[in-house]
Amino acid sequence: MLNNKPIPNSIELLKDGFLLDIKNKILAGHLTPIIKGSFNNPYDHFKHIMFTWLHDSDHFTLNGIKQFEHREIIIGCHHYLDGLLVKYGQDNLQVLEHDYRYYQRLNPNRKWAIPGELKKGKPLVIATPFPGYTGIHPEFNNILDEAEEKNIDVHLDCAWLSCSKDITIDLTRPCIKTFGVSLSKGYGAGWNRIGVRFSKSIDETDPITIYDKVNMAPEPAVVAGILLLDHVPKGYLWNTYGEAYNEVIKEFDLEPEIYCLRRTLKIEYFVQ
Repeated sequence: MLNNKPIPNSIELLKDGFLLDIKNKILAGHLTPIIKGSFNNPYDHFKHIMFTWLHDSDHFTLNGIKQFEHREIIIGCHHYLDGLLVKYGQDNLQVLEHDYRYYQRLNPNRKWAIPGELKKGKPLVIATPFPGYTGIHPEFNNILDEAEEKNIDVHLDCAWLSCSKDITIDLTRPCIKTFGVSLSKGYGAGWNRIGVRFSKSIDETDPITIYDKVNMAPEPAVVAGILLLDHVPKGYLWNTYGEAYNEVIKEFDLEPEIYCLRRTLKIEYFVQ
């Protein structure tokens, strides 16, 4: 074990030899995607298997996911967020403090939204799981209650969901309009960044809808997403390193509520 405590955001996403081998095989063209059912293109097939992966997960639960009938490919959750920023504008999108640092980098003087003081009718984006708490935001349900009282559309950035466990999200809440999920975190796939945005309704002027209608996402990235889901076992990181992760939590006296296998912990801890 190393003597120093891990430094947040100092290293790449968690990955090991198996995930690197899958990456190399995909990039070298040594793996062939398995297109099942009636799908005649990789775009529709990827959307389908992403839904199945989320619906059938043993590590997290998304209640009401079937309500989100509209599914569009995103180049990672960063693309999902940029779509919101383009659609609503930086000044018309509410963001909580300690969310994804990207918002602060875009506007160092941003005024953060405050639970209990949310602006009526102004859309809110919230990371779920939330970076500042490495789990669901502690006021999550109260925030949704407030959003429903104030007619605020809520959009969930689920970038960290793919490497999370013991998390349940109630998507049946009427204020939740979209959520985005990618494979980057749970599959060590920052090299590819592919995912799906799930929506309850369609807006033909939405930038991601426009993008998806003509399959603008690069086909190799979509195929790589299919291959990751085909060849990496569900819950691979937790099933492989869950016990070792708990030992690291104890070693560094971290909060036991941390649910995400995060990049704050070096893979050397797990494999030595």
